[in-house]
Amino acid sequence: MKNVSNNTPPPIVWAIAASDSGGGAGVQADIKTIFDLGAHACTAITGITAQNSQGVHHIDICNDDIFEKQLLALAQDLPPVAIKIGVLLSVSQVHIVTNIIRSLKNVCVIFDPVLAPTAGLNFVTEETRDAFNQLLPLVDLLTPNIPEAEMLSGLSINDTHSQHLAAQYFIGKGVTAVLIKGGHGALNGNASYCQDVFVSATQQFWLTQKKQNTPHSHGTGCTLSSAATAFVAEGKALCDAVVLANTYISKGLRLAITFDEAGYKRGAVAQTGWPQSLSDFPQVSLQPEAIEQTAFPSCDTQRLGLYPVVDSLDWLSKLCATGVKTLQLRVKDKSAAELDELVKAAVAIGKHYQARLFINDYWQLAIKHQAYGVHLGQEDMVDADVDAMRAAGLHLGISTHSEYEFAYAATFKPSYLAIGAIFPTDTKEVVEVGLDNLYRWADTLNGHYPLVAIGGINLHNIQSVLQSGVGSIAVVSAITKADDYISATKQLTKIIQ
Repeated sequence: MKNVSNNTPPPIVWAIAASDSGGGAGVQADIKTIFDLGAHACTAITGITAQNSQGVHHIDICNDDIFEKQLLALAQDLPPVAIKIGVLLSVSQVHIVTNIIRSLKNVCVIFDPVLAPTAGLNFVTEETRDAFNQLLPLVDLLTPNIPEAEMLSGLSINDTHSQHLAAQYFIGKGVTAVLIKGGHGALNGNASYCQDVFVSATQQFWLTQKKQNTPHSHGTGCTLSSAATAFVAEGKALCDAVVLANTYISKGLRLAITFDEAGYKRGAVAQTGWPQSLSDFPQVSLQPEAIEQTAFPSCDTQRLGLYPVVDSLDWLSKLCATGVKTLQLRVKDKSAAELDELVKAAVAIGKHYQARLFINDYWQLAIKHQAYGVHLGQEDMVDADVDAMRAAGLHLGISTHSEYEFAYAATFKPSYLAIGAIFPTDTKEVVEVGLDNLYRWADTLNGHYPLVAIGGINLHNIQSVLQSGVGSIAVVSAITKADDYISATKQLTKIIQ
């Protein structure tokens, strides 16, 4: 999140939506959410509703001239980083928004196609729905709920398979990505969970939350889409923005606003700042059924200490001899026979020194030679036999570089999570996450998993990393390129302890 106290201008987000006189949804929810997440909200009002906690009683559509002038004024002076579009109440409004977006540069567009409120009058005619087809190719993320997705696609959604098919339908209409929200259905006959599906041309995943039985959910769709827009404006990738927005809604429902003790008046989802608690994050999986997984064995400590990553048996032996108890063997460009012998010998060394030795990548060999554990990257988890690793008793560490990635990794319930690269490194090309993300993610994950920080960490910057609360520092060059590796190892160990 950007620090607005240091004179850094906040990113500008446009909210194009109708006014909700009850204050729980529409542009009111958009403004509260966007400001809550550190961005600046500009608005263009599509209509005025007369509504309260019981429903929508009347709608007045903003005339085209005033609506267009709102957008033109903003475009002239306050160009957006991202735009959230809510309800569009006429064909002409769709045309106006489409033309304005085409005139803008480098803007992310998120469209929440509101067709009708939970209670009250319908918002959108069939002609207006048909006009959406010209807007969809300009949309980076479409966020319909199940009834909206059914109405726009003409498909019936009664299970996760048909939900995924509907998402693919919208990709075929030209949207970059779609999130179909599952809160309105008991998909696959399971009413205990809410499952959303995210689909783009290059990525697809499911976000699963346990359903919260509360009537106080007014403004959920508006808040989710405007939250995702704000997160994108703050620099998050779409997949991370979607995970964060889902988490934001989970917390917002848990702390939803009520207007009377009896619960007769339907309350609104709360706007509660950047999400921090891991319990509010969704289970993220590539398949809808891959949830509630069995945990991998826990390490004997939450603080794994100094964690050298080495590429030879020689370094492994030398560092084990100094008393290091957590290490990783990471080797590349070896034949299958060489790898087999290398992993076998490494496991023997690790057992001799009673060290926690993790084998990077080669989970089959780790199983074969009964290693302590294996470390895998995000891409490795797609093809790895997770059940086989669990059955073998392997400890599992997973690399993470973003909110989507740590939520996905946490769904496997691994033995530890690695976060990085914290700083640039000369050992390989990396995704640099930086200290700000490390501090926020460590605040979310500490106490749930041992955390390992990795990437460009040395004696000069290690204190800034440790202040995040992580209990382990993975290093390569700080030891292997030191003039005196024994002295460097002792120094690093003392600092971490």
